[in-house]
Amino acid sequence: MRKLFNRLGDCGAWKYLLHGITKRIGKDIKCPGCGGCRQKQVDRKFFHTLHECQGCGILFRHPSETLAEMADFYQTGYKEPGLTTELPNEVELKRLVETEFIGSSKDYHYHVEIFRALGLGKGAKILDYGANWGYATYQFRREGFNAQGFELSRTRADFGKRLGVEISTQSPTDADSFDAVYSCHVLEHVPSPEQAIREQLRLVKPGGLVLAHTPNGSSAVRLENPKAFHHLWGKVHPVLLTDQFLVKRFKRYAKYVSSNDNPSTVRNWSRQETRVGNVNGSGLFFVLVKPTV
Repeated sequence: MRKLFNRLGDCGAWKYLLHGITKRIGKDIKCPGCGGCRQKQVDRKFFHTLHECQGCGILFRHPSETLAEMADFYQTGYKEPGLTTELPNEVELKRLVETEFIGSSKDYHYHVEIFRALGLGKGAKILDYGANWGYATYQFRREGFNAQGFELSRTRADFGKRLGVEISTQSPTDADSFDAVYSCHVLEHVPSPEQAIREQLRLVKPGGLVLAHTPNGSSAVRLENPKAFHHLWGKVHPVLLTDQFLVKRFKRYAKYVSSNDNPSTVRNWSRQETRVGNVNGSGLFFVLVKPTV
């Protein structure tokens, strides 16, 4: 018990614990994505459990929050150390811009190389889905892409103006309008990754790409490093994507799924095939291709 009390040293942690106790009472375990009731428990943290949906293949925390509770959490309660949720001060921002973010935790030049390996050239219209305070959108534009940002958090979206980037808090509505939609560690925060991905697929042109980096919930990584996996899910990560989820739910799409996002490897992948590579790393990278017919 002492270990438990030491880990619950702040008010937010106590609220989360109480959420796990109270929300379990009389509540059926149901996948927040597909709504299925067939599931298998794969891990536990006190009063919260992690389940693998036998229908769609995602992992989800039980109990989970309502859509309104999640929206409120990411507006005001989401705190992570570093530049993910902590906005830089004027001195830090000036230094990041002057160094083009190189060497910082938000250096996206590697991501640009992935885009180029996938055949996305200058002028390609890219939606940065979950743009935060605009660091990636800004860098994509500097590299010649026609990049737009979408972010739910009004505070972080508004901060993008300091980079000269207008970030919308409303998702685009025009179908077939982007060459690619990219998200980096976003889909593990949404109630239904499948719904989010299908909306992204609607937004890209035929032949366009939906690509993402997410934490990896695949069984390979759970077996390879159970201790690291145990720390991966929780309050901030209520849902984890898996290779099986992508294979099961997006059968008609050519796809690349792997823990290996090396641009040279990605470049050798044909957009007409499904390739599932090594998925025992902590991260999962995937690309889906929208059919042309």
